Amino acid sequence: MSSKTRFPPKPKKSKAGSKKTLESADDFQQAADAEEETGGKWRAGDKAKSCRAFVRAIELYDQGLSRHPRNFDLAYNKARLQFEVSEQPGLVACLSISLNEFLQQALQSHRYALRLNEENTDVLFNTSQLLVSLAENIVEDADPWELDQSVPAGLLHEALELLDACFTRQNMQFEEQQQAWNQETDEASGGVSLSNSAPSSPRSVTEQSATVESSVVPEDLLDTLRASITALTQLVTLDTSSAILTLSAMAESLLTTKFPYCTSLLPPNSQPSAQQETLLQRTSFTAALSSAEFDATLITPQTYLARLSFPTLDLATNSEAICTAADAISEAVSAVVVRLRRTPNSSITASDLVSILGQAQSLYSVALGLLSTSAPAKKGLQLSLVPRVDPETSLRLAAAHEAVADAALLELVLARMTGGNERGQLAKARGGYGTARAAYAAAEDGRAAGKVGARKGVVEVVEAVGMGDEAGVRQVVEGWKGREKMIRGVVREMWDEGLLWEWWEEVLECGIGGK
Repeated sequence: MSSKTRFPPKPKKSKAGSKKTLESADDFQQAADAEEETGGKWRAGDKAKSCRAFVRAIELYDQGLSRHPRNFDLAYNKARLQFEVSEQPGLVACLSISLNEFLQQALQSHRYALRLNEENTDVLFNTSQLLVSLAENIVEDADPWELDQSVPAGLLHEALELLDACFTRQNMQFEEQQQAWNQETDEASGGVSLSNSAPSSPRSVTEQSATVESSVVPEDLLDTLRASITALTQLVTLDTSSAILTLSAMAESLLTTKFPYCTSLLPPNSQPSAQQETLLQRTSFTAALSSAEFDATLITPQTYLARLSFPTLDLATNSEAICTAADAISEAVSAVVVRLRRTPNSSITASDLVSILGQAQSLYSVALGLLSTSAPAKKGLQLSLVPRVDPETSLRLAAAHEAVADAALLELVLARMTGGNERGQLAKARGGYGTARAAYAAAEDGRAAGKVGARKGVVEVVEAVGMGDEAGVRQVVEGWKGREKMIRGVVREMWDEGLLWEWWEEVLECGIGGK
């Protein structure tokens, strides 16, 4: 379940009959509603037209706030819409400013809404997710060798503080609801408590104002905890090595205390899936923690690789679990390969890594089989009125194809280290990156499509160099004109991930204009 799509329904207003001077906060809300509806209708057919409508809605919220600066509904809905647009790559591509600038504007809007109502759990949650998105974007855009990790780390720390405040507030509201429900039940039934029958249905989609918070249900508590673990998983790889122990303790407290408690509040038939999701998040955090500890030389390669066991995950039918396990294995092998490239280790060999990498490749094969069948879109708020394939599934499919290509290159590097069979790995990587690029494009993630396309180009250059095809090299490099900085960043990422054999990096750096 994505923790970034939990928005309460926007209040429904009657359409304005004719254009009129906007005076009251409701007038501005109605006008913005009309533009949002227009944007939703055009979302699938004309993204530029859709984006313009959403931008007009944001401008109307701005105008309304200039007249009614203390109106929380206007402030909340402006921030909400900005975040929703930022989560739609197809709309982001139509903006007149960069994603980073737009996210910064959205963050200002969320902080403004928080100042108006610092206890509103929806604003607390959404602001935290905006901070996480901004941190992700900074890491994604930065040159990996020039990134100041303290900047995204600071944003993630702030997100965790907001999530902690959100959970505290939600838990208090939930307990108050339980007490009120039990009291009503006792009065109605002569003293018999029915606490296990407390209302736990999802939020109503009927009309409501942002100033009236919906009832808190156990799933809301779990959403906040999941978002916290996600932020910790990202933070542990960015923060200083001295913070690793603290972050690990925070995650352990959530996973062993709060998650079980909140899961127990769910109906019995909903608990197994929630428990599996908790196990999945534990796996993701453990993988990130192990990576951070290994990079800080706090654990040995043997310890790192020994943690790659997933006995409690559903590795047969759950594509997310399968991809998470495979990613953890591939990233561990990649990190150890890079270490071996610098410092040979007699206790762990390239041949050992070939066998371990094979486990990841088998898992990716299973995941691709499951993901190739399109899944229906999840229910919930969407900017389009047209049903679409679940975007999370589409992006996971694209990422799986990219991971298969990465694994092929890693296998080739290991083959060169062991004198093994290299045949077909470059072609497999090239094909995998090409398929991933098409899948990212279909999922409307143009930035990811561009980066994976650059990886495909890297492979094509390596193939051409290997065949002495100078014309082939020039053809690929010619297509990189104007994108040299991005290409250099991609090459450096691939080098840092152990995907490039020693001389490849030098050839590619020369081909794109030096280091």
